[in-house]
Amino acid sequence: MFQEFPPLTRRFPGAALAPAGKLRHSPGLPKAERLSIGCETLDRDYWEFDRGFEDLKELNPGWARIQSGWAKCEKSPGVYDFKWLDHIVEQLLSIGIRPWMCVCFGNPAYYGSETWVRTCPMMLSPEITAAWERYLEKLAAHFKGRVEHFEIWNEPDLTWQETQLDGKYLYAEFVKLSSRALRRGNGEAFIIGGSMACGLRNTTRYGGFALADLFFGSGVKEHINAYSYHSYDVFPELVQAPEEAAFRRVLKRHGLENLPLWQGEGGCPAAWQKDNALSKHPWNEAKQARHLVRNILCDLRSGAEISSWFMLSDFTYIYGDGTFGPCHYGLLSHPDYKRRPAFYAYQSLCRLFAGRVELNDELIFSLHKTDAQRSKITIEESAGVDALRVSIQRFSFVNGGTPIIAWHRPVNPHLPEEMFLSTLLIEGNGAELFLDPLLLDPVTQELWRPERITREEKWGASRVRIDDLPTGDYPLFLVPAAFIN
Repeated sequence: MFQEFPPLTRRFPGAALAPAGKLRHSPGLPKAERLSIGCETLDRDYWEFDRGFEDLKELNPGWARIQSGWAKCEKSPGVYDFKWLDHIVEQLLSIGIRPWMCVCFGNPAYYGSETWVRTCPMMLSPEITAAWERYLEKLAAHFKGRVEHFEIWNEPDLTWQETQLDGKYLYAEFVKLSSRALRRGNGEAFIIGGSMACGLRNTTRYGGFALADLFFGSGVKEHINAYSYHSYDVFPELVQAPEEAAFRRVLKRHGLENLPLWQGEGGCPAAWQKDNALSKHPWNEAKQARHLVRNILCDLRSGAEISSWFMLSDFTYIYGDGTFGPCHYGLLSHPDYKRRPAFYAYQSLCRLFAGRVELNDELIFSLHKTDAQRSKITIEESAGVDALRVSIQRFSFVNGGTPIIAWHRPVNPHLPEEMFLSTLLIEGNGAELFLDPLLLDPVTQELWRPERITREEKWGASRVRIDDLPTGDYPLFLVPAAFIN
């Protein structure tokens, strides 16, 4: 399974690292409050939840995204059967994972065979719209005390665009109507609007900031408690400080500057596939594992309250014409439900981020040329090394008072790229904890003890210097040894 992930000292000859065992997973740890795992498509029976449940028990996310399945809950008009959904919700709650429920997609009992299930009920008839409202009210009442978080529809910007209804933005009107129905069933319902494919940036395909501005300016402020978006990018690092700031300005313009942002779907396949997000790329299981760590860390750095990985298991998509299409996004393969390297990468993040992890602006670190690089290369070569370092992505978190740092180069996942060793300088609040650190490879879960650590005193201040550490194509984590042990 880990053939593409040999020990760091083999991948990086000259790395000053000593083996220090493997990451241990304690069942008593709190859930990772900011991580979510996707358990979608069960409403269409695309995979079997029970087949993946034992594996899910060995992960530790705080949340799981599920879909409510109107068509599966109300097969005959006015007759509601939530038993299948009860089972999933109860299983999740039994292991301490909080479900959040996407209410989405139409119902053939009302739509008719000629109508696409992604069509908004409000575009069809008042009768179908009323049926949708009744369903939401029943759903929220049935799960009151078990499911409190409801997300309205899935990727409306893919299918509805800027569709108008009586001169108003259709999706905004749909959110208002749906939130009222959900809160009639549960007055404490937490409503998540958006579920937008366009993410937190402008793209050539989606509406981006303009569509978000239209949505927030359509009177939804009193109807939503959070905004969700999706994040499918070959380079998740594309969302940087300017994009985050621009999106926050849109929120502030509409009095929503404190609105939580939930990344509701992000991921990539573990193999080539013909359709759906990031399809037609030459993905494999190793690339998926690297991408997972990059994607989730970029989500948290860009301000996402929740980062949800799509998804726990592979599934087989059934198209409208009855044909099938395998989808390889899972931490588990399908139909054999075997663990992929991405499973272990996600497990590592749940371990590091157990409890409440936050961004840490009180500690700063930087990566520099090693002594060997400085002494053996020309000025021109030195500039080339610096050019590689310009793109290094750095992440600084704190979990329960313990600083956690990570770094990588955001390379093209499909091409070989130059990797190298670096000298790490750490200063600020908590820097002294890195005098006794461990380096974690999140995919293999191997721990390494850096061997060249010094405390430098300069002009009355101190910093920690660690020489000859790897800089690779996915994040490696440096943590105080006491945090792991």
